Amino acid sequence: MKKIALLTALLVALCSTALAYVGNSTSHKFHYEGCRAEQRIRADHRVHFDTREEAIDAGYTPCGICRP
Repeated sequence: MKKIALLTALLVALCSTALAYVGNSTSHKFHYEGCRAEQRIRADHRVHFDTREEAIDAGYTPCGICRP
């Protein structure tokens, strides 16, 4: 599991120059775009953030898988 999380974070970092963050309005967790947990968020529960600080200021906590 740790290897998958590390690979996910690495792929996200390599594939995008401007990282995007997606929050789940139900769990109040936020993820890197592309995280396997992010991919399971329902469309009506998605909240988009431009920065990590924006997500934290909105009361969201980082995902334990992708560790944004």
